Parts: sequence; structure tokens; C-alpha cells
Amino acid sequence: MKLRPQQLNLTRLSAFTAICEEGSLSRASLRLGIAQPALSNMIKKLEEDLGTTILMRHARGSTPTPAGEVLLKGAYEMLAIASATISAVGTANEEPEGEVAIGLPAATSTVLAIPLIKRLRKTLPKVSLRVVEAFSGYLWGWLQEGTLDFAISFDRTSLPDIMCYPVCDEEIFLVGNHEQMCDVPDQITPEMLGSFPLILPSNIHGIRMKAQAFAALGSGLDIRMEIDASTHLVKLIASGEGYGLLAKCAIYDELENSAVKAVPLSPPMVRQVSVCAQRIKMKDPVLLRVLDEIQYVSKELIESGKWPVTSTGPTE
Repeated sequence: MKLRPQQLNLTRLSAFTAICEEGSLSRASLRLGIAQPALSNMIKKLEEDLGTTILMRHARGSTPTPAGEVLLKGAYEMLAIASATISAVGTANEEPEGEVAIGLPAATSTVLAIPLIKRLRKTLPKVSLRVVEAFSGYLWGWLQEGTLDFAISFDRTSLPDIMCYPVCDEEIFLVGNHEQMCDVPDQITPEMLGSFPLILPSNIHGIRMKAQAFAALGSGLDIRMEIDASTHLVKLIASGEGYGLLAKCAIYDELENSAVKAVPLSPPMVRQVSVCAQRIKMKDPVLLRVLDEIQYVSKELIESGKWPVTSTGPTE
């Protein structure tokens, strides 16, 4: 008889994950405080229910079979959902609290960080917030590792384990010292871009790939410096040490002060900005509230013109 989903036993799944993590029944037995024969019977019953072997026993312990690997991934998800549900039920009538880590690319952080922090302190005062600023390539890796709960990323699409919620599209410009840009044409073509000595982030970051794709239509790139520190990168550009490819939000203050000038590319270089999170974490009601606030603040900044964009994305 085929096992129905509601027949899966969370206690047995928890025991199975412990054995996989510890690598043996004996160590899992000590960790869980369950006698080894009882633990062995749990696994036997789970294998009977599923109709397949999920653990390979050998002299040095136990490891999951291919079927067990599939079960292990699902078990983690089911146990996490169960834990989040219990937590949500227990705090349904209480003010949300917990720790939330948000990763912001330096460009986006310039306009989003302070308004978002102020908003969250007002609407979710019991939530402990950690904001990490770095280039988007690093943030994406930390999101995948689970170090971050949210990351603002560029040109990403949802994956089986990660959800991406589009916020807007923003245009990338050639940016340089205001005086040095006085004689620059109103638009920069791929053939022209190669004549500008550029300061860019390293290859791990999306802007490099977009720049290389744009330049492939012309004479290539003249990269003079690689800087993976946004503040220094913008300062070097403003001081006339080179040119950069940046969104206007990254240089909002410098544009206001006429320290730099931004010239559009032709054809336009546009990137999609999304809020990304591990799919499994979006069962957590606190994180869902934080997502709502990120989207709310982003929309306000865009509508006020403080976050220059070309178009807005759905925020469902």
C-alpha cells in the first residue's frame, strides 16, 4: 500500500536526520537520548512505510542511500516548516520578534539602508536587525549558505531553493568626474566605451558580465583597476582616477553635489533588482513581515524619486 503524506512521522524523520548528521546510530542515540534498538526500529519502520532502504549500514557507521538523500532534503524542509508553524501558533497574538539578517549591495544600500532600518525599528521593534553591505556576488553566496535571511540581488531568477521577488529595473550609466565628462557625448556606444579607463569590481560580480557583454559589441574594455569596495570605487571615480559603470542610486549624493556626471549607454544597460530569500525560510511569519516592509520602503523610495529606476517590478 502506498504511503500517504499524512502518514509520515516527524519523530522518525527527526531521528533519521540525526543519524545522517552523526554518521552512526550509536552517536545519534547519545545525542537524542533514545536507546539504540528503539532508534533502529524507527528507521526500520520508516523504510517499511516508504518501501525502500534509506540508510546504508557499514563498519564505520551509517550513510544515506540515494533514496535517503532525497528523503533527507525533504525531512529538513518538513521539520523546518513544523518548527516555524509551532512558533507562529505560539506567538500569533504577540509582537513579532527574532533576528533577521539583510544583505544590501553598496549601490542599493546608499538609498535603502537608513529608511529601511528606521521603518523596521518603528513597525517591528522587537526584531533584532543585522544589515550587511557588500557587492551582490558575495551576498548571493551568503544567502545560499543561509548566513543571510534576505539579499538584494541583480538579474537573478527564482531557483528551487531560493525565491526572488522583483522590485524594479534600474539603468547603468558611464560615470566619471564631472569636469572630465564635459566633452563626453550624450550617449556611449560599445565602440566608444573602450576609450574610457574603467574602475570595476572583480569578475564574481554581475556588473562585470554585463559590461563584457556590452563591450563585445564594440572594441572591448580598458579596465585599469579592480575595486571590491564600493565607497573607495566611487571616491576614485569622483576624484578623476577613472570611470565606472554604476546605477544612479550608487552615486545619488555625488550627482546632487555635481561631483560626478552620469551618461547613458546605447543600447541601454539595465538590470533587475530583486529581494531574494531561501524558499524554506519564507514559512517564517517574522520574515514574511520583514519582506513586506522591504517592499513597502522600496516602493516609497521609488515613487519619491529618491531611488531612480526605469520601471518597477511586481511585489507579490
